[in-house]
Amino acid sequence: MQDTREKTKGTPNIEVGCGVACGENSYAAGRYAARQATAGISSYLLTAVIVFAPASYHLDAMLSGIRSAVGDVPLFGASSAGEICNGAFSGSVVVMALASPFLSVRVGVGRGVSGDYLKAVSETIKNGRISRYFNPQDSTLYNEMTRKGRSAFAILFSPAPTATSGCPSPEILEELKALSCGRIPFFGGCAIDTSGTTGEENFVFCGNQAYSDSMVLAVFETGLKFGIAMGHGLQPSAKKAVVTKSRHSDILELDGKPAADVFSALHNLSRENLEGKYLFEQTATPFGMRHSLGQYTIFVPHSLTPEGGVRLAHPAQEGTSLVLMEAIEDEVIAAGKDTLQHTMTQSGIAEPAAILACSCFLRRQLLKDRYPEELTAITDIMPGVPMVGFYGAGEQGTNADHVSRHNNETIVILLLGNELSYAAKVAEENRILYRMLEARLAEKQLLEAELAGQICFLQALIDNIPNPVFYKDPEGQYLGCNKAFEEYFHVRREEILGRTVLNLNGVPQIERHHKLDAKLIQNGGRAVYEFMIPSEEGRVLHSIVHKAFFYKGDASPGGIVGSITDITELKRAEEVLRISEEKFLKAFQSIPTMMTINTFLDGKIVEVNESYLQNLGFMRQEVLGRTSQELQVYAYPEHRDLVIRMIVEKGSVLDFTVPLRTKDGNIRHCLLSAERIQLQNVEHVLILLQDITEQKLAEEERLQRMQLHSILEMAGTICHELNQPLQILSGYTELLMSNPVLDPDIQKKLQTIKEQTARMERITQKLLTIKDCTFKDYAGIAKIMDLHDDKRE
Repeated sequence: MQDTREKTKGTPNIEVGCGVACGENSYAAGRYAARQATAGISSYLLTAVIVFAPASYHLDAMLSGIRSAVGDVPLFGASSAGEICNGAFSGSVVVMALASPFLSVRVGVGRGVSGDYLKAVSETIKNGRISRYFNPQDSTLYNEMTRKGRSAFAILFSPAPTATSGCPSPEILEELKALSCGRIPFFGGCAIDTSGTTGEENFVFCGNQAYSDSMVLAVFETGLKFGIAMGHGLQPSAKKAVVTKSRHSDILELDGKPAADVFSALHNLSRENLEGKYLFEQTATPFGMRHSLGQYTIFVPHSLTPEGGVRLAHPAQEGTSLVLMEAIEDEVIAAGKDTLQHTMTQSGIAEPAAILACSCFLRRQLLKDRYPEELTAITDIMPGVPMVGFYGAGEQGTNADHVSRHNNETIVILLLGNELSYAAKVAEENRILYRMLEARLAEKQLLEAELAGQICFLQALIDNIPNPVFYKDPEGQYLGCNKAFEEYFHVRREEILGRTVLNLNGVPQIERHHKLDAKLIQNGGRAVYEFMIPSEEGRVLHSIVHKAFFYKGDASPGGIVGSITDITELKRAEEVLRISEEKFLKAFQSIPTMMTINTFLDGKIVEVNESYLQNLGFMRQEVLGRTSQELQVYAYPEHRDLVIRMIVEKGSVLDFTVPLRTKDGNIRHCLLSAERIQLQNVEHVLILLQDITEQKLAEEERLQRMQLHSILEMAGTICHELNQPLQILSGYTELLMSNPVLDPDIQKKLQTIKEQTARMERITQKLLTIKDCTFKDYAGIAKIMDLHDDKRE
């Protein structure tokens, strides 16, 4: 499973851990080794886990213990005759954990290798879902990998020969090479048990299960640098022979002679001493076949055949020249270090991250107690780099010619680097750039979508504006307009885009529009002007144009935006208003009622009629622009204040009696009415003054006569009531005066009473004859009534 987490700055491209454990409890040993291997991995999810352990363990339990520690991750490996974990071990469980976002793996297992290895290969490819890597007719995958800067390598573990079965591992490798068209380098070896090739059974591991007589294949796809190399340190001797007849892994003749005889002679041994024995244990010197680059493929002799032939660990073709190889311990020990250095040179790795090593168990036998020195030489040149591997029986790797081969008695090293390959770096940079491009493209698309939405919104907005609206670029070419513009000028938006006003037909005063556009473009600012356009009905439409030059967000010139307002109705209304005002002014001047028009805010007189001027004695120039307060028109100023308050509070005044003073100081009584009106959108007050002075005097006279009538009625009643008592008083007075003995003093007083009584009778008689009266000032503080009878001239 590929790690989907992104690499962050400062983290390695790959994390590697290894662990080793041993003990009787297989589950616990596997779990402990796996926990060691994964302890330092924290940045990425696990990519793969590789396991090596001797067949003496309860392998399924061991694998379950590992699985409990690593979880659901591809897990594979092989049984071993010795284990490698930063050094040499025996009887131990060794685990390597790999974690990288630049590493992915698919693993398949095939069974029944000794029976039908081709079927096992097919099963492996199918079960591991790795058939796409092994399709000679289709290069799509590899082309895609190249585009992504990725490459592939495979780890192959196949069964070693046992006491009862042969080893088709070379044939398996060749089949896989053919199916992949040689595009995948292979690393690996043959699973073995602690008894070597004479054991009963060996195993490969896949998932939670160990499989005998089976193969496991893991195909890694990666952007990391890696290298595979093999070496053995054996040196060619002068002894050689040519294969003249062979059958599969059996050499029947060497140099045209029975192969067993030639083999015995080359080793200075008798044929009889070698029959029935494992030849390498007797001779410790294998054959070698030289390649064009000077390297030797090792052929380990297994045994003599009953036919007088020699059985090798893997086939040798007829015509092959086999050289007897010599083992110099120091050279053999140095082979591991040399192979690692060759791997680094071949791959260009400067930051090694992990070493996988597969060494032949025969090298342990060859070096005896010195075999750990080979591994020490490796760790000495790469201290701290995790190294894991196993000792098997047959190894797969690449030589200097970059061809994967099966070999024996060699050490094969797979080196994984922490750095990306050049192609992967380019691909990763391209991927980052592509993601940035995608992000920018997505952002651009989002912005474009938002912009499109805004444009649609703005277009819908201006389309719903009833006035014609347009906008142009800095060259004066139309960029757009609204529907009202289309309808007003009878054009379609598409017809004007990219064109100037000079290109439009049917637009009056084109030159004027164009010159004003040019002026705006040159100087910026705004422009407002009127123009006329004939309508289809033959009428003249009046319009007012508002234009403004605008700038973009970066302060560069943006163009012109404008709107057109149809003021035809306004013009018609103005004309109607003008005529109406003329009529109003004529009526205003001809009405006999005194009239003024005052501003509402400050009360200044803006218009008066002739009646006002004639009745109050003013000249027009004396009145206009002044207030009634300045003219001292109101006889009593409090009346003016009351009128203003009523206008403010009620908006009008109706028939309010007020005395006004004329220019020469006379008082004229008037009925005042007022109304708030709008003139040219300014609030005014219309004041009407009706002169009621004559009516006022007539009313006063009527009231006087009513008062007189009331007085006369009252006087008549009083006289009637006084006459009778006066007559009685007069009679009794005369009766008393007729007494001759009356005291003269009393007589005198009675005479006074009689005279006054007579006077009162005359007054009552006079009151009865009153017909008129006049009012006269009395002492300057009051008025008195002067009564007149009907005899007055």
